[in-house]
Amino acid sequence: MKDFIQSVVSLSIPEHYFMEGAAVKMKPVSGAPGEHTMVVDPDKTYQSLLGLGGIWTDTDLHALLRMSPEKQEEALTAIFDKEKGMGWSFIRVPFGSTDWEVTPDFYTYDDMPRGEKDWNLEHFSIQRDIDRGLIDVLHRCKAINPEVTFFGSVWGMPAWMKENDSIMYGRFDPACTDVYARYLAKTVQAYKEQGIDLYAVTPQNESLTGNDRATPATRMTWWVQRDLAIAMRREFDALGLTDTRVWIYDHNYDMSDFFVKPMLEDEELRKAIDGVAFHDYGGDPCVMEALYNQYPDINFYLTERTITTVGDMDNLVRELRSGAKSYAQWTTMSDEYGGPHVFKGNPFVYGGSNQPAPMERRNFLYNLRNDPEALFRAPSYGVYGSFTKYLRPGMVRADSTYGAKDWLTGVAFKDPTDGHIAMVVVNQTDIAQPLTIRCGGGSADFEQPAKSVAAYVFTPDAVCAAEVCPVVELPVVKVPAWDIAVEEIRLNGPEKAGEDLLLSAVVRNVGDLPTPERASIHVEFSVDGDCQVACANVSLPVLQPGACFEAVSNRPFGMPYFYRVAWRAEQGRHQIFARAVVGNAEAEDWIQNNVLAKEYYFE
Repeated sequence: MKDFIQSVVSLSIPEHYFMEGAAVKMKPVSGAPGEHTMVVDPDKTYQSLLGLGGIWTDTDLHALLRMSPEKQEEALTAIFDKEKGMGWSFIRVPFGSTDWEVTPDFYTYDDMPRGEKDWNLEHFSIQRDIDRGLIDVLHRCKAINPEVTFFGSVWGMPAWMKENDSIMYGRFDPACTDVYARYLAKTVQAYKEQGIDLYAVTPQNESLTGNDRATPATRMTWWVQRDLAIAMRREFDALGLTDTRVWIYDHNYDMSDFFVKPMLEDEELRKAIDGVAFHDYGGDPCVMEALYNQYPDINFYLTERTITTVGDMDNLVRELRSGAKSYAQWTTMSDEYGGPHVFKGNPFVYGGSNQPAPMERRNFLYNLRNDPEALFRAPSYGVYGSFTKYLRPGMVRADSTYGAKDWLTGVAFKDPTDGHIAMVVVNQTDIAQPLTIRCGGGSADFEQPAKSVAAYVFTPDAVCAAEVCPVVELPVVKVPAWDIAVEEIRLNGPEKAGEDLLLSAVVRNVGDLPTPERASIHVEFSVDGDCQVACANVSLPVLQPGACFEAVSNRPFGMPYFYRVAWRAEQGRHQIFARAVVGNAEAEDWIQNNVLAKEYYFE
């Protein structure tokens, strides 16, 4: 019904999801919006939505495929069906093994004996993906929801394409740029032959993470990935795969300044790619919003984060409001422990010492380790499903009030085919909150329960059209706080290859208050996305707002494969970056801010 708002509420309680309220007719209003009002302006729109969903890792497949066929279908319906389930429409497809495998038998599509190469890709095959059931599951997802979009990502590339000849740790060998681009093109083609069209490919998951886990991973610098992305576009086109896009980065906001920005400044690179893929484990979505405004010809996608609680859902609200065209959850299904999976090289069950994961942190669907047929929906099922069920592919973001975390926060999308609006609102507070939804000259009143996510669906008509009501954001109340930013990296020694250098980072208090007493600063220095090569851990004097402090590497980084204070530069181009964590251990008040990087060339 037009000019009626239908509310659908999901609570952070098991089985309390998609609870429909009575449709409320919008009443005529005029003048400025009142208190506790969220305004939607359907005439002012932004990015279109590609889809919202998740991933099928080996752990997810294990949880699904150990059930009976009937239970498998029940689970897939609960995830992908637009009417009976969450209506997922976006799936990340791992190319080979990820860092979430049931066993450490990691594989790629062209594994060779150590020391051997396969430049012509004669041993290439995706047969293991077929054998473990991934291809079949993807077909079943598509059969339930034809709107599903698939995109591919790599965790471990063939070991022979890396400098260390291992699927774990190590850097990509730039000499393999062309053959790796062909490898990825052959993968897209092989999936196409299996009836799976891939919308896009990211060449490496988390390119700036490599040595913190004994699972498939590879490091790349931005200039290496730039050349690779250009080569990928060339190889895709050569095989007629012109509809498959190239996405770069696939990592966190807080490191994009020295990875994404220089890539987007390259005109040839921008012509080769469709967009940038982000993760949300570090930094702030405002980074993506700034790039969205600066590069209107580039698309931005959220391709990984773990969100399960109501509070987490505000991150998704902010990401969509910052220009994201997608969201992929990590992960989809598991047992009640969140596993099984390997991590850091050893069999490991999420949840610590064999304890079940907290209910609010469990996957959307889970079964029991000792009873795979016992299938449950966690509280996260409804709170995330409020987005995935009602925000459909092709909808465009409409201008709307964000709100405030101590009240309600929300985002609105408009269906351009029939004009209906779906506004998803998050209440992460412990009390019910009043809400008035205003569109033009119409409004309706609600009370949203504590710890809930709600979808408000309506089609504006005559009442809304009676008056124009632009969106005016609530005033932002700035809470004074101390905050630290890394603003300079220094090399304390001769800038020559083969020399040991002490690294230091200059940090500044960019907040409004002095840093706390008895605080300490921990700075990790890395090179070219490598594991931390040096570390500073010292007491931090009380810094007044605007004051600086220099932390010099003074202790070994305690990992078995890198244990040193100074860094010895190799010849060539390098990128050095520093991450600072500052806080007061007694108050458990820690702040991890930006990551700064500088480039050097050593003779």
